[in-house]
Amino acid sequence: MDKLIQKEDGSQELFDEDKIKTSLLRAGADEKIAEFIMNKVKNELKDELIKAKDIYRLALTYLKKKQPPVAIKYTLKKAIMEFGPTGFIFEKYIARILKEYGYRTETGRMVKGFCVEHEVDVIAEKNSEHYMFECKYHNSNETKSDVKTALYIHARFLDIKRASDENKTNYNFSKAWLATNTKCTTEAIKYADCVGLGIIAWHYPAEKNLEYYIENKKLYPVSILPGLKLRQKEKLLDNDILTIKDMLEIKPEKIGSFIGAGSELVNRIFMEAELLYS
Repeated sequence: MDKLIQKEDGSQELFDEDKIKTSLLRAGADEKIAEFIMNKVKNELKDELIKAKDIYRLALTYLKKKQPPVAIKYTLKKAIMEFGPTGFIFEKYIARILKEYGYRTETGRMVKGFCVEHEVDVIAEKNSEHYMFECKYHNSNETKSDVKTALYIHARFLDIKRASDENKTNYNFSKAWLATNTKCTTEAIKYADCVGLGIIAWHYPAEKNLEYYIENKKLYPVSILPGLKLRQKEKLLDNDILTIKDMLEIKPEKIGSFIGAGSELVNRIFMEAELLYS
């Protein structure tokens, strides 16, 4: 009988060896190590119904032994989930990523539309053109941004762009984007493609997706560091220390004061950060 995986939302899907191996390879695991871990998962989790979180934990355990830096990268999605419970930190994180790619950014700005005012999560500007980013942050892996979200963003953008085109605002808006830390439904993607709404999501699009923009410039969130407790991660995020790069630009003593930690712990988390950023 085929094994089944039970996901966080209670839904089930067939156990897929290739899917497990692909997730390891995406994190940077060597082909042989990914194959080794996939076989360990298959052989050690023998129940007909396996919880997705048990697969994740077992794979992470072996990654820590075989390739420690990759093990940290493997937790990227979980690290972003720790931005919660609101989407405020995620908005700042998206702005931070855009800044590293040469955009000037503003967050939480009220913008005049033709009919009404709108609060825009992130405004990104490059070459005198402005882009509207609406950030949809989810606390569950299984929660997807649906077509209603895409419709809502596009409708707001049309009102803002009409004001922009008629010089009723100081912004020159040319495109809207949906940025999310999980996935989008098929209908949301279909609608976005039809109306020209950009999407940056987990594993979407195939190439320049959220992971790509993070990995390409090593913009890992500080919440990815395994040596930090949740409250310490929150302290750093609350002080706008969003990425590993941000942290490495600050003196260890100051980081220690932010998180209430002594030199031994601070030195360890800096070693973890340098391992990722080197």
